Amino acid sequence: MELSIDRQIFELIKKSNKILVVLPKNPEADSLASALALRLFLLKLQKDVSVVSSGPPPKNMEFLPGSDVLQNQLSARKSLVVTVDTSQKKLDEISYQTSEAKAQIFLKAKDQEFAPEDVSFTTEKFPVDLIFSLGARSLEELGELYEQNTDLFFETPKINLDNRADNEYFGQINLVDITVNSTAEILADLLQKYEEQLLDQDIATCLLLGIISATRSFQHVQTTPKSFIKASELVALGARQQEIIKHIYKTKSLPLLKLWGRSLARMKIFEQEKVVYSVLSAADFEKAGAGPQDLLPVLAEFIDNVSGYNIIALLAEPFQNQESLILAISEQAPVRKLAENLGPGAKILNQPISGYKIIEQNFEAEALENLEARLLPIIKDQIV
Repeated sequence: MELSIDRQIFELIKKSNKILVVLPKNPEADSLASALALRLFLLKLQKDVSVVSSGPPPKNMEFLPGSDVLQNQLSARKSLVVTVDTSQKKLDEISYQTSEAKAQIFLKAKDQEFAPEDVSFTTEKFPVDLIFSLGARSLEELGELYEQNTDLFFETPKINLDNRADNEYFGQINLVDITVNSTAEILADLLQKYEEQLLDQDIATCLLLGIISATRSFQHVQTTPKSFIKASELVALGARQQEIIKHIYKTKSLPLLKLWGRSLARMKIFEQEKVVYSVLSAADFEKAGAGPQDLLPVLAEFIDNVSGYNIIALLAEPFQNQESLILAISEQAPVRKLAENLGPGAKILNQPISGYKIIEQNFEAEALENLEARLLPIIKDQIV
């Protein structure tokens, strides 16, 4: 009788000692919090666990337990294994010496001399038994983690957890549930089925943060009853909800808030095309004390507070002679077509925000008003 997906995962966990948890490049809070929860759970099962993300966690997530042990690269290279046949000649002494150009290993037998035919060479298996991927649609979304370690991902069993409909099912086991709002919900359900008594306050807090961030604190229009039910279960298990709210929603920087205010003052709305956008000059950034790193958070604030529009865009000049466009487009709209029409260099980010895909584009020096006049027809013409 074929095992269920959950049972297959449980059996793989039981058989594995060294487990690697990998995240997309620039992971969302949902994926990152889920990875930290999974690490804590696997440590209770006495597994050797590593969590790898391309970059450090956001400052407002550093309060989560385990955020300080995140790695930003893999150290999973194979070792060359030198095997000596000692069935006939017993090993008496082993030593080595190294120089800049070479390394030498010296083997002495007790009664006879070792011959070349007594020595063989192999390459060990990768020091990883199992890979968990959280929140990635494809292996390519892992970025350099995959590109620089393709053999590892090819040879090692992979468990793929995600909630997006366009997931490529790249794992040996794929737990993909598009009826939930977050990876954290999928993982919470899985861990509860495995051994719920192992879910302590730290694990529950990480999982609750994943759900809260993915649903925009349950304000996302597509938030399902499942999210509320799972969140209540985690709170019952000791999840520290107020701690999450304090660090995630009460830590917006003053420059970000100032830039958000200036963008609202310059907001332009095209109701017929369902397009809303704002233009920010270098003077706006200077007066707000903000920088390019604040553009995506400002766009996220727009998405949270403006509903029913197909495109939400920011055209900005964070520094003199440097123009950037960051644009949110409904996942039902022609995302790739718009990116192509914006010209070379337009990049679709891996992680959407609340049902919007994000496109980034940088431009060579050009007057901001001229750039606005040139881009606006392109943006408006993409709405079907």
